[in-house]
Amino acid sequence: MGLLALMLLTPVLFAVGYDEGGRTIAAYGGSALAAAVCAVGLFVLGRGATSELHRKDALGTVALTWLGLGVFGGLPFLIEGSIPNVPGALFEAVSGFTTTGATVVGDVDNLSMATNFWRCFMHWIGGMGIVVLFVAIFPQLGVSAKQLFKSEAPGPVTEGLRPRIKQTAFTLWLIYTALTVLCMLLLWLAGMSPYDALAHAMSTLGTGGFSTRGASIAFYKSALIDWILIVFMLIAALNFGLYYSAMLGNWREIVRNSEVRFYLMLNLVVTGVVTLCILPRHDGVLESVRYAAFQVLAVTTTTGFATEDFDTYPNIARYTLFLCMFIGGCAGSTAGGMKGIRALVLMKLALRELRLVLQPNELVPVRVGRSVYGEAVLHGILVFSVTFLLLWAVGSLGLVALGLDLDSAMSATIACLASVGPGLGDVGPSRNFGFVPGAGKLMLCVLMIAGRLEIFALFAVLHPNCWRRG
Repeated sequence: MGLLALMLLTPVLFAVGYDEGGRTIAAYGGSALAAAVCAVGLFVLGRGATSELHRKDALGTVALTWLGLGVFGGLPFLIEGSIPNVPGALFEAVSGFTTTGATVVGDVDNLSMATNFWRCFMHWIGGMGIVVLFVAIFPQLGVSAKQLFKSEAPGPVTEGLRPRIKQTAFTLWLIYTALTVLCMLLLWLAGMSPYDALAHAMSTLGTGGFSTRGASIAFYKSALIDWILIVFMLIAALNFGLYYSAMLGNWREIVRNSEVRFYLMLNLVVTGVVTLCILPRHDGVLESVRYAAFQVLAVTTTTGFATEDFDTYPNIARYTLFLCMFIGGCAGSTAGGMKGIRALVLMKLALRELRLVLQPNELVPVRVGRSVYGEAVLHGILVFSVTFLLLWAVGSLGLVALGLDLDSAMSATIACLASVGPGLGDVGPSRNFGFVPGAGKLMLCVLMIAGRLEIFALFAVLHPNCWRRG
């Protein structure tokens, strides 16, 4: 909460610098003060507590951290009046920090510079994970950070980059920051203003999708900007652990990684399908490839930017992109979704079961690259995948019950659960989530946090055993 208070002061600089009036300054200054008061109160209450952090404590800390981010992160929208209702403000903040990119704002261009910066800044902080940032400083408070890191790091496997968890978190943030600065500089050189370049670089590396423009990237009408963002969206959706290996000179790890190869092949195939579908809409193959590649990467990396409304594509392209929303990016990336490694393992598992039907006594391991997956890991992947699909089904049913049509309800649910942002129908790239009833927005907030925390880290907190001693 103390760090959040400092973060909330950053938009104040933009409000003062762009002379946006006292209400915007008061909105972010007052929210920062509220977060600081909360932080001091929690510090005073916890002075006599033990410094030992158990798994239950870690799960509770992660869940309560994201709840606090949503509440205090959305407070400036209410005070400023840019989003005048509580469910909408909470939805926007949760969408920002979970890097979902779904918005309730219909007129983004008329938001204050401070508010548009804050929306993109939330993506950047949430991209690597706010709790991973806490990991870098928790040891200074005498608290073990290992359980927190395991609860927060995205993907089915967390591989240690450095022997100490603090060094790991610090290294990840260095890589993340360097890539963000590089992306910003390239966008600036490509024609964006420094402000827009910074905002879109933060959204891109966080795989979020909030933009300072209502038309998103389509506003710039620049092939160069499109290709820069295509490259950096892909970079952000790959495992950051591989970049650390590359820093040490082991570039081959990126090429050898089975998940990366599967993910690149998936994007290549889907881009080809979408390109064929939209050829009649554009002048020439190269332009069709550019638009197709951008929209495919925007969906598969869960960034959610738009250069055109993919909801107007032919049904084959629409349905293909809809399926890609479930997969998302790679494990260890800032992207959401089920992750490419799980999709690959599920395919291998299905092939194994097919082989066992023909040869039931044969021992067939599930091998991905140089790794052989044990039955416990396979069981965990299956349980996660089934739970993920079950949440999607229940969430879709809830939105249908609230009055949304089937296409909008199903795509809105997966767009929030997998952190994609825009969906189809009434929640397509050219529309927003403002029309969703308050109860629906709150339900989608839960799904966004659940998807960001890989489901079980959130729902475990709701289990009675989590609150029992011992």
